[in-house]
Amino acid sequence: MARRRRNLVQDVVTEMTDRTHEALEQAEHSAHAAHSGDPMTLRITLSIAVMAVIGASMGSFGEIEAGHTFVGMSEAVLWQAHASDTWNEFQAEGIKSHVYDLGSTLAISPDTAKQLKGEAEREEGKKPALKVTANNDEAHRDAERYDAKHIHYARHLRLTYAELCVHTAVALASVALLMRRLSVWYGALGLTGIGLVIAGVTYIL
Repeated sequence: MARRRRNLVQDVVTEMTDRTHEALEQAEHSAHAAHSGDPMTLRITLSIAVMAVIGASMGSFGEIEAGHTFVGMSEAVLWQAHASDTWNEFQAEGIKSHVYDLGSTLAISPDTAKQLKGEAEREEGKKPALKVTANNDEAHRDAERYDAKHIHYARHLRLTYAELCVHTAVALASVALLMRRLSVWYGALGLTGIGLVIAGVTYIL
């Protein structure tokens, strides 16, 4: 489990590095476009650079949550396997206890009957601890599954929507730059704000 989490961190770092490079390239292109000296062009191109960085950050956080979802579901499967193995052992101990108990009732020798009765009680005595272990494994399974589905996956979805808003805003801002329409640019800023609100709410809920 620890190794899987380390691999997740490495993958996320790589993803964040790639997205940061893309955002920096976008910012560089915007800076070149801003050399025209036109205030409107300067404002829009700088906003595009900022939007690109925001979108890259949202995408990176979304990848982190997606990775946590995958790891959580994988660990839930492992805990389920542990619980199943323990329940199988629990049933096996019950069967052995029953066999020993039956043997004690059929034994002719009192000593043999006593010995088999003791074995039955010994096997039966193992069952409570096994039951506790199996229940604990199932509790871990349920916790991992809940976190994966209702926390990390939900965050991943919301961050995906937020990233979509910002990427759409970048496209609108580019159109505003070409058309030289401030109203379109204001729409892009509004979409960026919506994306930021969704991303902020993601870690509040």
